[in-house]
Amino acid sequence: MIAALRMRQFELLTVLADTGSMRAAGEKLFVSTAAVSKALSEIESQLGLTIFERHARGVTLTHEGNLLVHRARLLLSEVANLADELRDQKLGHDSVLRIGAPPFIAWSLLPDVLRAMTPSAPLPPIQIVEGRLDDTQRKLESGEIDVLITMNTSSELGSLCQEGLVIRPVGREQWIVVCAPDHPLASHADQSAWSWQDLKREAWVLPPRPTQARLMLEQLLLSQSLPPIAPAIESMNAITNLKLVEQRHGLTLLARRTVAESLKRGTLVALAVTHLPPAIPIVVVHRAQCNQRAIVDRFRDAARALLQDASSVSNGAPT
Repeated sequence: MIAALRMRQFELLTVLADTGSMRAAGEKLFVSTAAVSKALSEIESQLGLTIFERHARGVTLTHEGNLLVHRARLLLSEVANLADELRDQKLGHDSVLRIGAPPFIAWSLLPDVLRAMTPSAPLPPIQIVEGRLDDTQRKLESGEIDVLITMNTSSELGSLCQEGLVIRPVGREQWIVVCAPDHPLASHADQSAWSWQDLKREAWVLPPRPTQARLMLEQLLLSQSLPPIAPAIESMNAITNLKLVEQRHGLTLLARRTVAESLKRGTLVALAVTHLPPAIPIVVVHRAQCNQRAIVDRFRDAARALLQDASSVSNGAPT
C-alpha cells in the first residue's frame, strides 16, 4: 500500500498536518482546496484508513494518521538529505551542520559555542533553526536538523519521542530576577533579599503560558502558597522582554546568560531574592544514528566547556 504512494502525496500529508486546514495546505502547495480534499480522499482510499478527522475548523490527525505523517516526515527528510549530500559531494562542499535551538539560546549561547569550536578545526557550513521546542523537536526526529541544544525539563523535553535519540547534558543555566537600575526596588540597597511576597506586588513582564519561564515562576510561587502573577505585559520574545524591563516597565525572570551583557553595561540590575528557581539543565540532543557524529561531538564538548566555565565564575561571584 505504501509503495503505491508518491512523494507528492507524502508532502501533502505533512503540509496538511502542519497547517490543520485544507485551504491553508492548498495555498502552501499552490493547488486548490478541492484538489487537496480530492488527493486526501484518494490516499485514504488507497490505504483503507482515515488519516484526518474533518471538522468545521479544519482537520486533525487520527492515531493512524499521526503514525503515517511521522514516518512521511522521516522519508521526505531523508530524500532531501540525500539530495543535499549528493550535491555537496559533487561540488566538493562540506556537509552542513544544522543546529536547532530556542531563540534565547540561539542568540545568547550559540555564537560563543561556535567560537569555542573554531580553535580545534575550521567550522563546516552552519544552519541555525530557531523556534519553539515542539517544532524543533519534530525537525530533529525527522532529520531536518542534526542537533538540538535546549533546556531539559518535563515541560520542555517531556513531549519528545526519545526513541533513537541521545540526550547529553552540557551544563546548567540559572534564572534571575532583573529590573532597570532606576527601578524603586533596585534603589533599596539596605534590603538584603526580596521575598516573593514582596516581588509579586510589582509589575512584571513575562512570557505567556506554557513557556518554561512562566511555568517555573508559577511553580515557585505555588511552593510558597502564593497566587500566580498577572503580568503587566506579556511577550513571547526574550529580547523584547529584556528591552521592556530596561525601559522600566517592570521586573522579569530571565536566564543569567541572556542578561549578562545588560548587567555588564549597567542597563539592568539583578535583584537579591530569597529563593530563586533551581538552575535548569541544558542538554544537547541528537539522533543515535547521526551522520555528523564527529562535528556534533565537537559541538557538545564546546558547549559543555563554555557552560561549566560560566558556572564556575557565577558560583564564585556574589549574587
